[in-house]
Amino acid sequence: MNKRILILILALLLSAFIWFEINLTKVQKVDIQLPITISNAPSALVPITIEPETIDFTVEGRGQDIMGYNLKKFAYHIDLKDVHYGRNYLPIDFDNLDGIEEFNLNILYKSPSKDVLIVMDNMNTMIIPVVLAFADEESEQYFKENELDVKPEEIQVTGPQSLITQIEGIVTLPYNMIIHVDDPHLSVIQPQDPMVSYDTYSLDITKMEPKIIQKTISLIPIETSDGIEIFPSSVSIKVSGEQEFVSLLEEKDIFVKVELPDTFYVDDVIPVIVELPAGIDLLGQTPTQVHIKSIPK
Repeated sequence: MNKRILILILALLLSAFIWFEINLTKVQKVDIQLPITISNAPSALVPITIEPETIDFTVEGRGQDIMGYNLKKFAYHIDLKDVHYGRNYLPIDFDNLDGIEEFNLNILYKSPSKDVLIVMDNMNTMIIPVVLAFADEESEQYFKENELDVKPEEIQVTGPQSLITQIEGIVTLPYNMIIHVDDPHLSVIQPQDPMVSYDTYSLDITKMEPKIIQKTISLIPIETSDGIEIFPSSVSIKVSGEQEFVSLLEEKDIFVKVELPDTFYVDDVIPVIVELPAGIDLLGQTPTQVHIKSIPK
């Protein structure tokens, strides 16, 4: 190596060492920002606002002490064990900041903020419906025509009450009929606030299950043989089945008759038979039996 270059390098290293040594021993003024940390929040409460987020002040001290202080990464810690719901103003204690005495620093300037504002909210849980999004009109039409559905239809949301009460629906990523033919799962959009969480983030795309409903039809006439009178002469029934069938069911679609034995007399009790269209179930009827009032002579 060229002797002149070697001397130049050594000179630069010596200059850097001297500059570094001077700054380590020299008294300096430096602005400090301590991040605020918290702990021991009551189990039913959660902090939603912390203002300010740092404690600001100016210190004076030797360079090596300021460097050591910064390397320790101190923080201003607040214990929340005594806070309550709503706004809490907690005084800043500049006299007991960690590390100040340890590194022989002198505080020259303190932030004008005398308190830290911490707003506590109730931690709550709500059940919120899923809102299905579609990539395009064709995908939406395909989804409806094929009677598809997503499960679950509702999601349990946990978070600060003031935040989750503003959520009207959990929106999904767009359903795409091409992609989701092979992938029968659909994700929901992640909550915008990290304090809010869902009990599930993935939905199953399934064939829609028929909606089962119930219906009551009253005073349906009971068919009898000519000349036979019964009491009562009508029946009320309760049925169930798929909505598309039960909603269209009318009295004319139902056949009600009595089952007569080979031999019968006045005041005999005989059963009532109800016949329904296929796909509809009989849940109950009143009456199940009737009395014979008169018979042909």
